Parts: sequence; C-alpha cells; structure tokens
Amino acid sequence: MRKFTFITLMMILGMSSVSFGNEKIYLCIPDRGVDFGRTSDTIEKSVWSNYKYVVKTKDNNSEMVSVKEVGEDYFFCKSGEVLRGNMYKDVTSGVGESNKGEDVLSCRQPHTKEKGGYTQTEFILDLKEMDFRSYWMNFNIVKFGYLYTGKCEEI
Repeated sequence: MRKFTFITLMMILGMSSVSFGNEKIYLCIPDRGVDFGRTSDTIEKSVWSNYKYVVKTKDNNSEMVSVKEVGEDYFFCKSGEVLRGNMYKDVTSGVGESNKGEDVLSCRQPHTKEKGGYTQTEFILDLKEMDFRSYWMNFNIVKFGYLYTGKCEEI
C-alpha cells in the first residue's frame, strides 16, 4: 500500500510541475511608437499596430529567455545567444543578456564592432504594471531606430 501511495503521489507531483512549470509566456502589443533618426516623429499607428511580441521567461520570471515577433522567423532578442540574419546566417549581434530588477525584466542584444559597440535592441517588461518598452537602433549604414511601448498579458 505504501508503494502505491508513493507512486501515486510522485505522479501527481510530477504532473503538477509539467502542468504549471516555471516558464511563463506573455503577449505584448504596442500602443505607441516613436521613430529616431530620419524624422524623429511619432510613428503612425498603422506601422506599430502590426507588431506583436511573444516574451518567454523562466524560473518564475527570474530571467527573460527570448522575445520574438509574431509571424517572424527571427528573434528580436534571445538571452545567451547571438542573433543571425540574412540567408547566410551571418552573426548580427553580440550575446543577448537578461537582467532583472525588482518587478522588471529586460533582454538586451548588443551590437559589437571592432571599435566598441552599442545596444542594438532592448525589450523591457514591467511585470507589476504589465507594460513594456521596446527599443531598436541601427548605427551601421543608416542611423535610425524606434521605441515602442504597450501592454502585455500572460498567455
């Protein structure tokens, strides 16, 4: 009888960790956008309203794992990895970093150059307010970027 109780208990505990897990997923949708560089104007709603981001965290929101734009094959930011672009899969960034401070998580993707670098992308998720700020900047050829803000919900 003890073996049966032990096995049943282990199955229940095992299933609960699979069912509830430590990974969380959020859907984030912009409600404002600003363009840097070329025009420094507010981006029209028709542009930023098409973007939606899926944010994955692990260990009960202790680290942001990745940020991916819905419908795209590439990641906006990925902790612990470099981003690769174009058909040759060239490296387009430095290693992604996740940071946490109180109720705020961020994923930062640096751009590295021979003479230093800069933050290419950063996604900041405020878990208390359930909103986000998304930043992208390009200093390579044409210097421009954007900043989006919006709301998130756990899915």
